[in-house]
Amino acid sequence: MAGGSAPMAVAEGTRDTPAVPGIPEDCSSDDAHAVGRGPLPVLRQVAAACACPELLSSPALPAAARHRARHVLREMDAGNIGGYNHEHRALGVPTGVARFLERRDGGVPCNPGNVVLCSGTASILPFVMSLLVDEAAAQPTGVLVPVPGPPLHGAAAGLAGAVAVPYPLAEERGWAVDRDGVRRALRRARARCLPKALCVVNPGDPTGHVLSRQSMEDIIRLAGEENLLLLADEVQQERAFLPDRPFLSFKRVLGEMGAPLASTVQLVSFYSLSKSVGGGGFRAGFFELVNVDPSVLKCFYTWGMSVYPPILGQVMLDTAVQPPLPDDPSYPAFQEVGNAGSPPHSRLPWGHLAPAGGRGTQDLRRALAPNARLVQEVLGRAPGIRCRPLHGGARAFPRIQLPPRALRRARALGLEPDVFFCRELLEATGMVLAPGSEFGQPEGTHHLG
Repeated sequence: MAGGSAPMAVAEGTRDTPAVPGIPEDCSSDDAHAVGRGPLPVLRQVAAACACPELLSSPALPAAARHRARHVLREMDAGNIGGYNHEHRALGVPTGVARFLERRDGGVPCNPGNVVLCSGTASILPFVMSLLVDEAAAQPTGVLVPVPGPPLHGAAAGLAGAVAVPYPLAEERGWAVDRDGVRRALRRARARCLPKALCVVNPGDPTGHVLSRQSMEDIIRLAGEENLLLLADEVQQERAFLPDRPFLSFKRVLGEMGAPLASTVQLVSFYSLSKSVGGGGFRAGFFELVNVDPSVLKCFYTWGMSVYPPILGQVMLDTAVQPPLPDDPSYPAFQEVGNAGSPPHSRLPWGHLAPAGGRGTQDLRRALAPNARLVQEVLGRAPGIRCRPLHGGARAFPRIQLPPRALRRARALGLEPDVFFCRELLEATGMVLAPGSEFGQPEGTHHLG
């Protein structure tokens, strides 16, 4: 993409170029570690000491990490991470998560009993959606999913026995949720299913937008009027990098809207360790239920170990959401641990998951913002490519205008035009991009993800 008209030359088959120096071969991934970003060392050091207690007395690990590992092990059954550790999963970590959410949301209360740990959004979404399915009903359950949006949501609806109902995002308005478009999708869907839930992704994936407060309030009102469960995929929240468009959680906006919506609109929000400090391989996250009948929680406790994250992921999540406070003696050491041994773009202090405005969050935004500007500048110089402003997330979703010759060749091969473009780009440059059709896109348009 760095070579001006190179993408369109690739599409027309008139350029044969080797791999582009300085650009990762796989540009389609949102896996931070897979594209070269270093880990936050303190999380792995604490997990290592918990898994191998001999390290608790070893100078190979910083004293602060060993101190935190001892604290974690004291909360485990018999001081051993090898047990089921039900109390730590169901009470200990959720209590730390609840305090983290209260800091994030400006003091909006959080009941630890409404927080459930999980092994990531991909594994838990089908479970949550399945609770809405009534197999004896005359019509199947419908779940509204954004287009463009993560393919995960539609797939999860299918696994749950529900029907995915696509609704459009407004590209001309920076990929905002099109409230009128949602209502049209609802009206059409009711002929074939009973819509019960509305999925919203904020920050957007793959679109890179961050919803405004006004847009979020409109979505909440719509959910209330249509009696829809709001499923808020907020896993990219740590990647909102523009100061004038900060991330706000649906839980916070709902609470600040006041009665009657604050106590009636049902909400489930999702958080992922892999999209915050990285570490998708450790499979850890959580979700919070708001205004949902407490009896629903029994379902997750019944499923038990099939829902919860692996123990090392759980330890890392617990460590991430409960950083030492600045007046804690171990705080300076954790600052050093967070900075040691990582490449410059990943040097995030322990405060990475601190409340909005904390030093770590600012460092993360400073790392992401120039990358986003560079992506927009490079794409802006390429003829036939247009990219909407980016506010957050890990992707851009530029629109491509393909030349007639490329469209004809794609039709001849029986391929979607954007799939054809990505294949030609791979052949010519070695770069891997995701075609926009994988995420869904407005009819007659073509994008890259």
